[in-house]
Amino acid sequence: MKKSSKLILSLGALTLSALVATGCTSNFCTSKEKSRMLFAIEPGVSVYYASEEEANAHAKEHEHEEKYSYVVEKVYDDNPNLWRSIQYVDGGNNYNEYTKSVQFTSIVASAKKSSFQAPGVTYLAAFDTKLLSRAANAAGVETSALTVETAEASLKTYGYLKFYSDDSQIAEKKKSKTPLWGYYDEINNEIAYELGVEYAPTNDFVNSYQSTLNSTVSSTRSCIAVIDGEYGNYGQEGAQVTIDKKTWGYAWSKGPISGLIVWPVAALLDVIATSFAGGIDSGKMLQGWPQLLALVIVTVIVRLVVFAATFKSVLSQQKMQALQPELAKLQQKYPNSNTSQSEKQRLAEEQMKLYKKHKVNPLSQLLVIVIQFPIFIGVWGAMTGSAVLSTGTFLHLNLSTSIWTALKNVKTLPSNVGGWWTALVLFLLMAIGQFLAMKVPQWISKAKAKKVARLGVNPAQKQQNRTMNIVSYAMLIMIIIMGFTLPAAMGVYWFVGAIFSLAQSLITQLLIVGRKDKNRR
Repeated sequence: MKKSSKLILSLGALTLSALVATGCTSNFCTSKEKSRMLFAIEPGVSVYYASEEEANAHAKEHEHEEKYSYVVEKVYDDNPNLWRSIQYVDGGNNYNEYTKSVQFTSIVASAKKSSFQAPGVTYLAAFDTKLLSRAANAAGVETSALTVETAEASLKTYGYLKFYSDDSQIAEKKKSKTPLWGYYDEINNEIAYELGVEYAPTNDFVNSYQSTLNSTVSSTRSCIAVIDGEYGNYGQEGAQVTIDKKTWGYAWSKGPISGLIVWPVAALLDVIATSFAGGIDSGKMLQGWPQLLALVIVTVIVRLVVFAATFKSVLSQQKMQALQPELAKLQQKYPNSNTSQSEKQRLAEEQMKLYKKHKVNPLSQLLVIVIQFPIFIGVWGAMTGSAVLSTGTFLHLNLSTSIWTALKNVKTLPSNVGGWWTALVLFLLMAIGQFLAMKVPQWISKAKAKKVARLGVNPAQKQQNRTMNIVSYAMLIMIIIMGFTLPAAMGVYWFVGAIFSLAQSLITQLLIVGRKDKNRR
């Protein structure tokens, strides 16, 4: 088989493995967990106070900010201990900026561009009241007895009911397979009936609102945890949400890749990180370094497993590298192999004899790719799905955030808020590490080949070298592009993995040299 054909086949196998394995990794987030994330992102517009005086005092603090208006009112007529303030920008018939909900402000602005009628402050206040009533009822607290503390505690635990319904009848009415948006639609209908349809949002706005928020959480996969706890970094205040533990059996129900690779790797990350931090509730989890250490350790463990599984194939590859001087001699022996069919055939025969003599399988690299790439995809699924990696920040960079997302946040420059500089350094380390891991074995091979006396120019050899370089740089570019889009955790995995690959190449080269010296004796 031509080396160019073999390389093309390798790339084909790599791409096929990516497509197959990507389809086998599943999102572990349940509808209830997505609802919790949605509430952290869009919690409503009300800020609660213990008295009218406190609510007005807060409004007075900001009265110099002329663009803002305030609604200060009692939440329930029979409860004198719970008041609220809603801060907004008056946009005529609509209210297009709410300081407590940046996400909602963005949705309203987008709706206005599409000429959708957005709901006003009367509707939003009514919605917050109804949601609080549901949350208090779920918490077992009478609305007349609610205080600021119990109201906030009820919303923290049950505020997700704004987006989730565990009522099978509501789900049935929606004819939906998911319980998302059940209570939201019900509350909308109640407000339209009680206040009048002119206060309720139009269907166009509701569809836009739901679509935007669904898109916001649809890419979130960080729901793999081995214990129940609060994880993540959601919303404008970086709130955490409760993630339920996922069992290994549940992972297998998601598919073989999820059960065999994704869950075990994510569980190992979870156990190691929480062990370093002293528990999921430890403040150290917010500092990010336990997660980083866990990433390094898990990367080394995964690479050791892969190395053990592919040792013979990797050793065969390294033997091929070590045989380059002898292969170069054969190339010089048949300088016209690219044009002469007889020379080409004799060259192939002698190459196969050389491979057989040294027990080298020229197709062994295909086995390495077939094993490595599904594992890579599984590790990617684990790191995007790991709840513990979505918790806290390391040097202001959340490890679940993509490098590109962090680099796009140029508004934070020159500071490192949002992890801009951390993401840049990580990307450069990853790119340099991948380049060295790919080129060092080639440099070693080239250095050995230089020791062979050159009898003349061999066009076939030059073409093969050119093809190898093109494929190598194409793969490097692909990895760098993927590095932009994947989570920062994968950047750490790739960098540590590149260091491991360098060490692996050097060790196997030493083993081969040692065997050669032993055979000479």
